[in-house]
Amino acid sequence: MAWEIYKRQIIRTGEPTVTIGKLGRVAFNMAATGILQDHKTTHVVLMFDKDANKCAARIATSKDEGAYTLTYNGKYNGSGFSAVTFLNYIHYDWTQTRAFNAEWDEEGRMIVFTIPAEYLGASGGRLRRADRLKQKDQEVTEVTS
Repeated sequence: MAWEIYKRQIIRTGEPTVTIGKLGRVAFNMAATGILQDHKTTHVVLMFDKDANKCAARIATSKDEGAYTLTYNGKYNGSGFSAVTFLNYIHYDWTQTRAFNAEWDEEGRMIVFTIPAEYLGASGGRLRRADRLKQKDQEVTEVTS
């Protein structure tokens, strides 16, 4: 039997990156996490500019309305939080994991990234995880059969 080498499909970059996963989790790479850690960030507030398709995670406190608690994976390995309701609010298609380049806005104290229009407006909103879509489709098939 011949061994085959698996090639990881993770792209490492030194620039801030935001990844939105299939489970509705927003994750910051090491570069973005370093910025947030340097500012002693424990919470963020999400913002959306519909006209420019831009999202921002602004530094917040636990007392800010709608603030998400940021969890860190090690000192600077990464950070993130679950944002299912926000993703549904902006009608983001989160059925696939995607990474977006980001930049730090010092004046606004926020990480800003653009989501291409092709990933917004899907299904008019409320999306479900891929595994739940399959389950729901099976239930509908069973009911109509």
